[in-house]
Amino acid sequence: MEIKTFLRRTLEELTALDGVSGFEQEVVRYLQKAFAELADQVEVDAMGNLYAIRRGAPEGPRLMISAHSDEIGGIVKSIDPEGFLRFDTLGGVLPAMLVGRRVRIRGHLGVIGVKSGHLQRPSERERVLLSDELYIDVGAQSAEQVAEMGIAVGDPVAYYSPLISLHGERVSGKAIDNRIGCAVLLALFQQLKGVPLEGTLYGVVCVQEEIGLRGAQVAAYHARPDYAVVVDTFMAGDTPDVDYYKELPARLGQGPVLLLANSAHIGHPAVNRYLRQAAEHCGVPLQPCTIVGKAATDSGTIHLSREGIPTAGLGLARRYSHTPVCVLDLNDAVGTVQVLEQFVREMGSHRELGFLS
Repeated sequence: MEIKTFLRRTLEELTALDGVSGFEQEVVRYLQKAFAELADQVEVDAMGNLYAIRRGAPEGPRLMISAHSDEIGGIVKSIDPEGFLRFDTLGGVLPAMLVGRRVRIRGHLGVIGVKSGHLQRPSERERVLLSDELYIDVGAQSAEQVAEMGIAVGDPVAYYSPLISLHGERVSGKAIDNRIGCAVLLALFQQLKGVPLEGTLYGVVCVQEEIGLRGAQVAAYHARPDYAVVVDTFMAGDTPDVDYYKELPARLGQGPVLLLANSAHIGHPAVNRYLRQAAEHCGVPLQPCTIVGKAATDSGTIHLSREGIPTAGLGLARRYSHTPVCVLDLNDAVGTVQVLEQFVREMGSHRELGFLS
């Protein structure tokens, strides 16, 4: 199957699943089944991190390529007698994106409600409401009906926003951050099926990235890689409200982002060099970027594991971060797969991973 077709289909299936931080079970089950046909071994640890392992030359390096399975969302914190749900947020949920949104709780659809605009005072209409001022309406008329639906305090709340196609190769929907990274890992293993490797490849999908890079800390300790590459989405700077040169020089459709520095990590020079070489060898352009003080990825905890792990980051530019309508260009995902495939095929030559190499 063509890489782009595989990525589009897989992304649609993955984003249709709900996997709010700490509740990634549906996503992990999907990936466990998918990787079982492509890897020599698939494991899921007690925290929920998934490890798909391809074994090659035993004397070769151990490479970890990771993505994260969770999405931003909420958690039910109370149910009032009339059947309305109150909720806390999990991850970087933007308050302005909440009012009037459709959500899903344990398979049931609901809407985030707010006082009718006709009844709001002018001052209320101009103010962004915080999550503790909002509620979820699932159509129930009492707390008892909510209980009969199987919804309880502590249940996860996910946006309901199925993936749609825009013009050309662009798609929009919820949880593209970072289900596209999961899809890229699957496509990479598909491309490498039957290919002898000059080392051991760990395809790792980490949990709870959105609430503090938690799963990656455990995963890196467990996998013990010699070096690592983190695949995640990255903010695009090509919309009218962003200064491309002053704020963020990344565009959709211009290739993967080489994330040189973020708020919790600075890319390792040797791994960056090998990624640049792989991109050059397969003819895929990279967009070098930094986001210091703005965001972090799982590289922030992976590179600190054990004695330190040389780590780099590849990003896929997407618009409208942390909303249910992220926009992504599938050509960037294809390019990411191509760079990573070349990178893995060349892992036997990745002998110099020292800071001064």
